Amino acid sequence: MVRRNKGKEKSTRGFTLLELIISGAIIFLVSITIYSVFAGGLNVWKRADQARGKGYALRLVIEKLSSELRNTFKFSTIPFEGSEDSISFAGLDDNKVSRVSYFINDDGAFCRRVQSYADVFKKGESGKYSSLIPGVSGLKFGYCYLDNATGDYKWKDDWVKEEQDTIPQAVKIELTLKKASGEESKFAKTIFIPIGTGEQKIELIQ
Repeated sequence: MVRRNKGKEKSTRGFTLLELIISGAIIFLVSITIYSVFAGGLNVWKRADQARGKGYALRLVIEKLSSELRNTFKFSTIPFEGSEDSISFAGLDDNKVSRVSYFINDDGAFCRRVQSYADVFKKGESGKYSSLIPGVSGLKFGYCYLDNATGDYKWKDDWVKEEQDTIPQAVKIELTLKKASGEESKFAKTIFIPIGTGEQKIELIQ
């Protein structure tokens, strides 16, 4: 007569309730860990993708500004004017002479406005207006000129009425952008103007 091992027979019937609870807890913890790693990686990818998108948009805007500045020209009723936070000059829009302006609006966006020749004589700021880059916390333009006294090229913060018959040798733009994390990033570029004739005028007193 063959005796059966009751202990072995019992162990082959399946998992006990305690074993099922422990297995479920382990699976749950592993799932949470995998999800956390995946979610963290996805957030990093999203932030990197947003940064790439903003960087690409910034390059397009700066290239547009650079192209327009390099192709500006002298026009009696649309002088080249600039301050630390805005710039305007003669340009072509749809093959028509226009005044092109770049500045920051009240919402902190870097903007471009185009005014037709007729709009230039109207009161107020009329013309086509577009927001190009949001989240700009700082904008500064600089203007290069030739100092006749020393023969050196120097920079100034504005290009006002005294220089309206000239165009600066170069324009430097510095942008400060706010990141989603609250940090700031800075961008700077110097744009040389082929027809720039900016010189410091010196009056001789006899």
